[in-house]
Amino acid sequence: MISIPSFGQNWENDEVFAHISKNISLINDQIWFYLQVSNGGQPSPSKIAYVELIDRESLPVLQLILPLNQGKVEGLLEIPSHLESDHYLLRFYTRISPLNDENNRGVFNQLITVINPKKGPQTPGTILGKNTYPFEKPGDFQIAEISMKHKSEIQVPLNSIKSPYQISISIHNPFLPEDFHGHIGQEIYQPLEKKTNIIPELYGHIIHGKNLSMEVDTTETFFLSAHGKQSVLHSAKPDPLGNLFFELGPIMDFDFLIAQSLYYEKQLNFSPQSPFWNLKLKEDFVFPTLNLMEEDRVFLEMLLLAAQLKPHFYPVNAGEPQPIVTGLVADRTYHLNDYTRFDNIETTLREYVPEVLVRRQNRNIVFKLLNTPLGNLFQENPLILIDAMPVFDSDVLAKFDPKDIEKLEVLTREFSFNKDKFSGVLSFTSFQNDFGKFELPKNALYLNYWPMLKTKKLETPHFNPKIGTANYPDFRTSLLWNTNQSTSRLQFYTSEIKGKFEIKVSYLNERSELQFLQSNFEITD
Repeated sequence: MISIPSFGQNWENDEVFAHISKNISLINDQIWFYLQVSNGGQPSPSKIAYVELIDRESLPVLQLILPLNQGKVEGLLEIPSHLESDHYLLRFYTRISPLNDENNRGVFNQLITVINPKKGPQTPGTILGKNTYPFEKPGDFQIAEISMKHKSEIQVPLNSIKSPYQISISIHNPFLPEDFHGHIGQEIYQPLEKKTNIIPELYGHIIHGKNLSMEVDTTETFFLSAHGKQSVLHSAKPDPLGNLFFELGPIMDFDFLIAQSLYYEKQLNFSPQSPFWNLKLKEDFVFPTLNLMEEDRVFLEMLLLAAQLKPHFYPVNAGEPQPIVTGLVADRTYHLNDYTRFDNIETTLREYVPEVLVRRQNRNIVFKLLNTPLGNLFQENPLILIDAMPVFDSDVLAKFDPKDIEKLEVLTREFSFNKDKFSGVLSFTSFQNDFGKFELPKNALYLNYWPMLKTKKLETPHFNPKIGTANYPDFRTSLLWNTNQSTSRLQFYTSEIKGKFEIKVSYLNERSELQFLQSNFEITD
């Protein structure tokens, strides 16, 4: 692992900037975001960033891990259904950015308003004074038309904007006070503890676990397998304080984790630690009050209609995960459908896998693999995997019915995995990546870890794939979302929604500094 002192000698701290599609949303609705992280004027080497939605008590109500590619990531946030109507703080950062105190750009913060039709604001209805911490507001740029017709095609010249640029057009948020529009840095947070353990994520997400045993055995190997559309195995040994660090590397899409110990017969005392910084707001940073009045009913009903129609008419496509290359290169692969199916693993291995000898030792079944380079037998059990999950109890595995197992890969050489060596490998892969219905091993822990962003893409930057189609509803509150616009003429389509809208543009200037610009207009009959 890389310590923060050595890292600091070679890299500056990350600077984080974000562009979001809108700053007002109903529950169960979506907000698109584009995140850019730079380091010394170049794309950050960090492979992971973090986003959180924070309430006025400084508590996170949404947390998501973001995979970075060349310092960038685009995705959407699903607003949780349990939130009450209020203003929330949306913040982005990387593992090393909270230490950046010089230019105050290590943490990007922006307030958004969330509306829950069934849960009104619970905060006192007092009007706050001037904001103690000024937000950085976008600069102004002018457009020729400040009044536009609904359900129309609009073209606007953007000759003064440096390309490429990110652009969004969305409805104006009337509930957020002017002093709180824009973004703000990390000056709103209390200082982090100086002894915080920082490990830059230069290759992928690092999972921090703790061995909770009273006496820590630093030779004990812990396994952590990540499972989703693909499965990958990782291992680590604890330090004297019980800290374990698992480097996930290229895997960016998983649903759950399984933790085990090489000492599989004893109770596992393992706990994952939160990867998110424990950032606390300063006491003098105060959220604005959300006041909803009867005269806001028409506007709120319009937001509700738009949110209800969106999932049915404006599609979002899921991206395909990139294949993961593991360190296992099999010497022989068996596709089980090519052979006679037997009702247990023991018979299957005896009948047509000559590289494996099934023996009984102290009344237990053991699997001994050929050691091809030396031309003899290994004396210990191999590393046995089902969809990258280790299986240590060979007796249980021997009785397992492999009807849902697709293939077996056999490695007949000594296999080095981090600091451990194994007597070959038996790796089973199921058809559905569900362990072939094999039960979770005894003393293993199933862990619901914090979610990692799954890739999704809009079918069209205009959200509506059938603009202008008769009898097709168009109640978009977001009219455009494009993170790679390069033309000098902006084209978009207004919807049935009338009222105030805003165009927001972000781009890098000649000094590689991110610039924000905004222009407002109104949609009428």
